[in-house]
Amino acid sequence: MSLDRNLPLVDLNRPGPSGENRTDTPSELHEQLNRFLTEGLDHIAGFTPIDDSDREDPDTALSRTQLLSLLIGFLGCDTTEPLDNRTYTLVYTDPEQGKSNYQTICVPDYRQASPVLFTRDRGNRARLVLRSTGHPLAEVLVHAGIFAASNHYYSRVGPDFSELPTAAIVSPYSTCAGGCLGCSRGAVKSFTPPPKDYVERHVQQLAADYDHRGWDRAELVSVNITTGCQPDEARELEMMLNLMRTYRRYGFSNAAFHAFTYAIDSAKAMELLREHGAIGFIGTIETINDAERIRQWGRKKGSITFEQHLEKYRRARRVGFDIVETDYVLGADSYTEMLDGIAELDENGVAVVPNIKRNYTVEQLNSNHRDLWNHGMRYISDGFHAALSSYDNGTIKRRAARCSVDYLRRCGHEVGLRDLPIRHT
Repeated sequence: MSLDRNLPLVDLNRPGPSGENRTDTPSELHEQLNRFLTEGLDHIAGFTPIDDSDREDPDTALSRTQLLSLLIGFLGCDTTEPLDNRTYTLVYTDPEQGKSNYQTICVPDYRQASPVLFTRDRGNRARLVLRSTGHPLAEVLVHAGIFAASNHYYSRVGPDFSELPTAAIVSPYSTCAGGCLGCSRGAVKSFTPPPKDYVERHVQQLAADYDHRGWDRAELVSVNITTGCQPDEARELEMMLNLMRTYRRYGFSNAAFHAFTYAIDSAKAMELLREHGAIGFIGTIETINDAERIRQWGRKKGSITFEQHLEKYRRARRVGFDIVETDYVLGADSYTEMLDGIAELDENGVAVVPNIKRNYTVEQLNSNHRDLWNHGMRYISDGFHAALSSYDNGTIKRRAARCSVDYLRRCGHEVGLRDLPIRHT
């Protein structure tokens, strides 16, 4: 399969996912969100975390606090701050297990209906509270506030949450304006038109930041290239090869690259990525159900069927990629479709990286499958645990975490993998 061919379209007559769960008035919306929160908190109170202390990696099981962060992330929040930031990246710490995790939360268009209120305490400390009573749900650290698109951020931090030079997620070309229903950037219109020399400028900016921080450029060992915007395989491949060559030219000599793409599909293109230093291939399956993928992600990206995605990931394994991942946004599929699809991907050597959808609009909220509303947090916890079990296939995060521990130890810190905050995205 290649995007240069006409792809088969799937039947769009599947019943919509929201059904009777659609909300038409602010009061109905508030009631629905408040009910989901109340039932979710009850689920978390009775939730028994899996003891994974015998495992080397701490990212295979959810803590109660991480489950709470997913619940709050799904609902969205109102805020007492100006709306310069539509998205917060927050750090939660579980008091029972000591695990810290990152999770994003959005300030949606329907924020006044959200039962959750974000309030800043001082500096980067904040609280999430029940709007109706002021009862605290969680005390968090604010890692970042995001409005516009950024072309890079450092994805690994130390135990004190300070950024490390070991890994970066980069998006030098962020102009996709397809307006897909499932896209967070589409909802907040955060697209940055690039100049013609955007690759050179991006790497130049990153190199200057390393020099400003006093970091050795050779410490960058993981670069996740997230674009997904070029119109065809040839131009996507050209951009990625140019990007990797430019990183080398600027002295990032140890960087291994992970290509996050839906346009690159052929074995020949994958082999060229490998030859230029890519060790990871990351896809964007987004949903399991084919019709729902088209509805939420448009006919160009969404028309790549589940089976075509699966064959592409098999091809990436055959080409020799050490890591093959796919991003999966929970909520669009039925409960059974979700678990069966994750299991099939896992069986084929694919690490399924899960996230909860940030619902910026009522339309996005209503696009979630009725099973999510009916099963509540069981849908989310079961989906996440199924996905996390696939991490034994190898992930970018685990490799970067090991490199980060090695870096910190060389800097004189006695740390292990369990001392680092968990980040799935």
